[in-house]
Amino acid sequence: MNGMQQMQVALPSPRKLFTPGVTGILIASVVGLLVHAFAPGFATDILGVSADGVVGGRLWQVVTYAFVHDSAMMLVFNGMMILFIGSIIEREWRTASFLTLWFVVSVVCGFLWAGVTLVAGSDAVGFGATACCYGFISTLGLLYRGTRFFMFFGTVEAQHLALILIAISIIMNIMAPLTLVWIAGAPVAYLYVKAIWSRAGKRPARTKPRGTRSRGDFVDID
Repeated sequence: MNGMQQMQVALPSPRKLFTPGVTGILIASVVGLLVHAFAPGFATDILGVSADGVVGGRLWQVVTYAFVHDSAMMLVFNGMMILFIGSIIEREWRTASFLTLWFVVSVVCGFLWAGVTLVAGSDAVGFGATACCYGFISTLGLLYRGTRFFMFFGTVEAQHLALILIAISIIMNIMAPLTLVWIAGAPVAYLYVKAIWSRAGKRPARTKPRGTRSRGDFVDID
């Protein structure tokens, strides 16, 4: 075909999207949304992360806040990121390593939120998996560096796609500087993955997830 490679785009099957870790996170997030809807005081004081809570010894908040969303819209947006990007990472790393990444980003960004709000004198309570989603974006850019993904009407390499998405998020949140704390999930994940590779002595060879087929430089996740 005159040197042109015909590409097919296929939606991933539910079996590949709903991996064990991703499924568990989504179920916990739905439960967290319901808790916030029907017991907002409990969700705010006990589960959400805040400077007063962390200083007061409620350290579990740096984990639980990521499972509690204060709006269905936030859960839908973050849930799509977890489902489509998180499942790729989990199939690549397997469940234990995937969940470790989630908890590392959640804990670091939870403490960061508490520290920033403490310094700013704010009583804002943090909710949602936004920081972990940025961590997934950053990790995807590292794991699939050089692999091209479809974006809108063209293709872009994974590392560039990650930078584009993060830049768009910074621009969209520039008027609400406190929310920029969650974008820190991207560099946290980046440093975490780099630390793993450094400890291993080199970047581990990336193996294709089970059932994954590649065409040229493109990744086909179904």
